[in-house]
Amino acid sequence: MKRAAATVALIAVCIAGCRARNVEGSSAADSSAIVAASAQYRQGWLTSDTALALSVMSDDVRLMLPGTPDVHGRDSTRAVFVEEMTQFHIPALTIHRQDLLVQGDHAIDIGTYEETMVPRKGATIYATGRYLVVWRREAGKWRMWRYILNEFKPA
Repeated sequence: MKRAAATVALIAVCIAGCRARNVEGSSAADSSAIVAASAQYRQGWLTSDTALALSVMSDDVRLMLPGTPDVHGRDSTRAVFVEEMTQFHIPALTIHRQDLLVQGDHAIDIGTYEETMVPRKGATIYATGRYLVVWRREAGKWRMWRYILNEFKPA
């Protein structure tokens, strides 16, 4: 019984130590680079600049958007962005980052968003939801590799 308790205590200490290293081991430079790339992506949407929004995407990005099949790759992502930016103007997009976890060449960015979408025709849409982005370091730059949006139901 004492051996089992000692094993459980050792595992708990190891897990806590690994978790602390994950958070403390992430460099401020990596976190800053990811925040800057995320801001660049956001700016692309605010200015309807497809090239700017795509500039932080991995070549093998996968978008997982509500109500649609997954979108694979940069060319398919470009088509989605062009269609959205043609149909809507985004005058406001606020990101509320809750967690940014960096480990080696990958990072997980989790949070919520609020956006205002003005269609070419029709009423303005106010949307809120949550996001999860897996970033991957590619050739020294951070790129969006997996991107999930989950919209909240309208109030």
